Amino acid sequence: MADLRKDTMEAWFERLPDDVRSALPDGTAGAEAAGLAVTEGLKGLKTPEEILSYVAVNQDSFMDMGRARRVRFLAWLAKRTYPEKIGVLDVLTDEGGDGGQGVMGKVAPVFLEDIRAIVEALGPRAARGIVDADTIAAVAGAGYELASELEMRQGGAL
Repeated sequence: MADLRKDTMEAWFERLPDDVRSALPDGTAGAEAAGLAVTEGLKGLKTPEEILSYVAVNQDSFMDMGRARRVRFLAWLAKRTYPEKIGVLDVLTDEGGDGGQGVMGKVAPVFLEDIRAIVEALGPRAARGIVDADTIAAVAGAGYELASELEMRQGGAL
């Protein structure tokens, strides 16, 4: 179950890297109460349909509990093993194509924005992992060689 209580959220938040933390601003004044209500409501829900129904009926609580709790809820949901996981995430973010008119019409844009915020926060880390100093040096060296070749073909001027 997604545990969205204050003490577990604080412990979870402290373990996050700085780039992820920066994408998870504090929730509203009612975030703690909303997170507690959602935590209690999720107890005993087992199937994707039950979870989606619960979210649909409690959209205001999901909106009020703040980005950090919604991201933790999405992480809990993504960790589950049922095969319809992608479909559930599509419904939660309204990626089914009904333009906000579905059962998640109110909260779907918020979930989608939460996912975008995490992706944007992790983008620089992913780029650094792909492009290290050696790769940049190799690309720069190849660029200088190409520029030199072009200069020689054009008679000395670019």
